[in-house]
Amino acid sequence: MSLRRRLLLGLLAISAVLVLTNFTLADRFRSVLLERVDRQLADTASRDVFRLEGRRLRRATGAPPTAQDETLSEYFIAVGDPSVGTLVQLSSALADEDQPPPRLARARIAAHLTGRGEPALPFSVPAQSGSGTWRIVAVAEGRGGVTVVGLSLDELESTLDRLRLVQVLGTLAVLATVGLVSWWMLRLGVHPIEDMARAAGSIAQGDLSGRVDHPGGRTEVGRLGTALNAMLERIQEAFRARQASEAKVRRFAADASHELRTPLTSIMGYAELWRSGGLREPSELDDAMRRMEQEAKRMAALVEDLLLLARLDQDRAPERAPVRLDEIVADAVRDAQVVEPDRPIDSASAAVVVEGDEGQLRQVAANLLANARVHTPPGTPVHVVVAADGGVARLTVADEGPGMSPEVAANVFERFFRADPSRARAGGGTGLGLAIVEAVVSGHGGATRVESELGAGSRFIVELPVAQPAETAGLA
Repeated sequence: MSLRRRLLLGLLAISAVLVLTNFTLADRFRSVLLERVDRQLADTASRDVFRLEGRRLRRATGAPPTAQDETLSEYFIAVGDPSVGTLVQLSSALADEDQPPPRLARARIAAHLTGRGEPALPFSVPAQSGSGTWRIVAVAEGRGGVTVVGLSLDELESTLDRLRLVQVLGTLAVLATVGLVSWWMLRLGVHPIEDMARAAGSIAQGDLSGRVDHPGGRTEVGRLGTALNAMLERIQEAFRARQASEAKVRRFAADASHELRTPLTSIMGYAELWRSGGLREPSELDDAMRRMEQEAKRMAALVEDLLLLARLDQDRAPERAPVRLDEIVADAVRDAQVVEPDRPIDSASAAVVVEGDEGQLRQVAANLLANARVHTPPGTPVHVVVAADGGVARLTVADEGPGMSPEVAANVFERFFRADPSRARAGGGTGLGLAIVEAVVSGHGGATRVESELGAGSRFIVELPVAQPAETAGLA
């Protein structure tokens, strides 16, 4: 059952309880007033018997009426013998002659007739004219006489009417208040929940950009809306990451296939040429075998790089041991100078110890220097610096080459990314060197970044955590 329906049923239940309570109170109040009237009638009827002298009220003893008897003017008093004639109405000078007397029937008087000193049996009768009502008590006197005492219920009914009016107005006021409170609760609580349900429906259909409009976070609904929006934000980010990952995997597979297809095509071409008899001279055959060997080595290097990236992608923690980063970089600089003796490479290193896998860190240094050698003109100076800044070891490889645009620099660590694909392939690179650098450094808890401008060269910076003093103990 919906919350709106529950609130409506609760409002109806409150209304029913109020109406029932009003009826009960009105009926109880009428009973109390009627009991009071009955006691007054019984008390009046228990006084001395009255008799008629002209139109004046006289006691049976013949004494004149007292001031107390004047209060009887609000009562209807009649005496007589109903079995032989009509009752004669007695009244004082204060009696209201315009008030219609009660309609008395001999049968009803006889049915409720009681003796003096016995408990009275009050009963109600209508007035002879109009809509008034009287409350009657009949008391038997000696020699068949009867005294009838009555009191008009018009004032009682008027009081009850005013009470009912107050109850109706009070009930309407309470119901209006409850209705306004319910409307406010619906607006504050139910409407935002309905908005959340609609937003969840649209999100379930694939619209992850939808958000929930909700009141402030001070209410339960507001906190729910805030939590739901935060959850949707994370879901959307997760979907974006998943889509980016899937796109990267597809691009990686396509690039890897393309990179492998190029050497395979060369190898298959030379093999087909040899099979068809196109390589007849020994020198031609030697050149074809050399080229096939080069392409095979290129494929082997590409496969090795792909396997290394696959292992790094498994998020396995590398083997960690204290390593002298400055010595690793010094070895890489010497190797680069052997490969290209004409390139000036200067190095400035301080003794820095990091904790990590020595083989992977050597590949990081070698790949950075190879990147500078492949992507800058021959003879371009390269500057290598190893330093420690607080708890961070920083390796910087800077060149004075042509530099990169911001668009290229933003994607330089992507796998198989090349700013100049044709030239890079001619140089024999796999397009995975910087991607391996980024993966290794990230696995060691470090970070990589590049600073470059067109015409101003490039600076590749690797930051790694410095090993703690206890971990470097005994390291030569």
